Amino acid sequence: MNTINRVWIELERDSDPEVCHARAAAASQMLAKLGLNYGDYVAVWFDAEKRLYAFTQSSDGTFTWSEDHGSWFNLDKLAA
Repeated sequence: MNTINRVWIELERDSDPEVCHARAAAASQMLAKLGLNYGDYVAVWFDAEKRLYAFTQSSDGTFTWSEDHGSWFNLDKLAA
């Protein structure tokens, strides 16, 4: 059982990569407003070649590819 309060954020994919880039940018802006800051790295970006969203995990730039278009975020941190 997971004891961390988490929230799942999922982005829809579109056949137009520009739409996906815009969604990733909007998600990054939303997460920044919630206090998520990875320094020089955006929280979410889209790779048109791989057709996948990537979610940054830390301020050193590590990220995960999202095969299912979403990622879990720490709700306690975002709600603080």
